[in-house]
Amino acid sequence: MKKGCKYGTHRVIEPAGVLPQPAKKISNDMEIFSNEILIDVIALNIDSASFTQIAEEAGHDVEKIKAKIKEIVAEKGKMQNPVTGSGGMLIGTVEKIGDDLVGKTDLKVGDKIATLVSLSLTPLRIDEITNIKPEIDRVEIKGKAVLFESGIYAVLPKDMPENLALAALDVAGARSEERFS
Repeated sequence: MKKGCKYGTHRVIEPAGVLPQPAKKISNDMEIFSNEILIDVIALNIDSASFTQIAEEAGHDVEKIKAKIKEIVAEKGKMQNPVTGSGGMLIGTVEKIGDDLVGKTDLKVGDKIATLVSLSLTPLRIDEITNIKPEIDRVEIKGKAVLFESGIYAVLPKDMPENLALAALDVAGARSEERFS
């Protein structure tokens, strides 16, 4: 198993030599490197400005919203709105931990997590969009994502309602996304 750059530059396809966030396209092949974590994605919490822009462009038609989100991810390998430049965050369960990270992280396979790095730099593959909840900018999917070694996350607490935990974490994630966009 090969080791990638802790910041994910090994996944950048175009243009070469940049970090994943400003890249036009990144690899979302889901073959993880030894210092990456594979996530079975449950939902995307799309940045509010991004979701609003997509919904308005799609005339608030749910099928057109789904198609636009799938188009963005297929083209870029990540969820980064080409108009707003923003992404959001995801929730999912840990499917596999790269060999170099085993024992160096508190994560276990099966843990439910929220990533606190932007979807605008996260390799993502959408197999199916199962539901869209426009009132909370949430897109429920079947898919996979990769968290780089440098990526931050939070294990979702079992004793707190998921929506409450996500609301608190989304604010923290949004601040960091604004800072680095």
